[in-house]
Amino acid sequence: MGEKVKKRIAIFIGCAVFAAGMMAVAASLDLPGEMVMRWFGAAYESLSSMILYVLFCGGLGFPVQILVKALPRALLMLHRISMRWAKVLLVVLDTAALFFTMLLVDFLMDTVLVGYVIILLVALVMAVLSVDDLEGWDKR
Repeated sequence: MGEKVKKRIAIFIGCAVFAAGMMAVAASLDLPGEMVMRWFGAAYESLSSMILYVLFCGGLGFPVQILVKALPRALLMLHRISMRWAKVLLVVLDTAALFFTMLLVDFLMDTVLVGYVIILLVALVMAVLSVDDLEGWDKR
């Protein structure tokens, strides 16, 4: 065998081992993840359908999040509300927007079933984590 053939066989074996390792990692993450999701009332057919669900939620939610975050920032810049009320407004609007976005994607995807409780909890946590985006907008 020539040197090129040995090199190609080695590359092929390396890629096969890498792919098998990635599939093992994905399978090991899928089982505990699915168990936790079932505790909260969610079910999905495969890990790829759940990844698509998250990507669609992010894609549809991105333009909505821009509008949701613009209202408290604008009110802060105009000095119409205080920082405390801007944070409350941002959490309420962000939670509602993400909740309805995730609910819409859940309705449109047959391979993923997510309960209202987990959607509300995820939306609330994401909204609370985005409150820090308002820092400094009252000084402008």
